[in-house]
Amino acid sequence: MVEDHDLSLSSGNENTNLTDIIIDKILPFSTKQRKGWYGLIILSLFLLIGCQSEASVPDGYYTYEKEEVEAAVRQVTFNPEVPEYVPIPVEFIISDPYLIVETDEEALDISFYSRENDLLTYQVTEGIFELGEMAEDIKIDSSTSAHYHDNGFAKMLTWEKNGLSYKLEFRSSIIGDDNPSRPVSKEELVKVAQSCQS
Repeated sequence: MVEDHDLSLSSGNENTNLTDIIIDKILPFSTKQRKGWYGLIILSLFLLIGCQSEASVPDGYYTYEKEEVEAAVRQVTFNPEVPEYVPIPVEFIISDPYLIVETDEEALDISFYSRENDLLTYQVTEGIFELGEMAEDIKIDSSTSAHYHDNGFAKMLTWEKNGLSYKLEFRSSIIGDDNPSRPVSKEELVKVAQSCQS
């Protein structure tokens, strides 16, 4: 049977805290038992927040160690956007900040490798990437145009935003009868580009 509890505050006691009254009525336990409940509630909140961030990654895409990428971004003077997720399960990451030959323009190369040795390279530079001869003009979103090129060896998507040039390039490892271990489509590269945030 559920009892009705009077949760009204007496105007005579200025130091009465509504939260304490509610906890006293709902959790009529000793202080030690309450601390256990507080710990359980906090743990539950952390789990819920963690599940929500995992839920934001669409099916067929994967998270990666953001700390490694953030450390690489700190090595360049510009502030690029980075993808929230990638289209391959990431086994390890290699990053390389560098200067473009015969220029003062910085660039950053971050390579995501799968266990099968598929490679997704994310590059960003203050300069401009050269386009393939047969690049297809596409839209990433209503305000961002991009160029897509598939040369049979690699699939590339390039775009410019806020004075920086970006490039995603996917190269699949070859397994068995020249079949890619995990094919990545133009649409998947576009979705990764759409997920980029600074």
